[in-house]
Amino acid sequence: MTRKGDFKPTNEINAFIEERIPGCEYAGNYTGADGRTDLRCKKCGTVFNRSMISVRKGHCSCPACREEKQNKARRLKEEEKRKKEEERLKKEEKREEIKKDRERRRQLRSVPHPCPVCGSMTTRQKYCSDKCRSKANNSTKEARRRKKLAAVTVDKDITVMGLFRRDAGVCHICGGKCNAEDFTVIDGTFIAGDWYPSIDHVVPLIKGGIHSWDNVKLAHRRCNSRKGGKI
Repeated sequence: MTRKGDFKPTNEINAFIEERIPGCEYAGNYTGADGRTDLRCKKCGTVFNRSMISVRKGHCSCPACREEKQNKARRLKEEEKRKKEEERLKKEEKREEIKKDRERRRQLRSVPHPCPVCGSMTTRQKYCSDKCRSKANNSTKEARRRKKLAAVTVDKDITVMGLFRRDAGVCHICGGKCNAEDFTVIDGTFIAGDWYPSIDHVVPLIKGGIHSWDNVKLAHRRCNSRKGGKI
């Protein structure tokens, strides 16, 4: 007995299947509208059997392709999990390295060593006191200043006292008298006062001036500091 919805020619059932399930085609063994049929996946060629009810509802899919998709999703998930684990281990290693470095620094600080300035033994990082650190910084700045000055020196016989005599001890900036005795010596360190004479470059070295008698004038240390790199 032929039921409503049955297909007789193969092309009719094939057209019906491709309309409902575009990724599959008829592969034979059709048993009626309420029966089953074989389907072939157009992508991978796998043949599988499904009920015609599922075909009409469009709920059929290739088991091989579905399994491959699930395996791919599983592999991606495992790869993502592996990368996260690697990142976690790298962060853990980095934290461990930082911890070891801090411990190493702490141990080094606890070992007594001589201060580079005064030679006394200390457990501080480098210098024994802020005073020694200040002396070292001042020495470094002075060495840089002298090196820079030597690079542009033209007249090597320029001295503060020579300039003091040439300019009659008068500051060319404010017109006041310079005091050659305005200084103190503390622990062997020479400290100039505000009114002590200094060499001022009319055109500063940083702006292309040269260390020559024509480009230097006498100035109070304070006036010279206030002038800075100005012309």
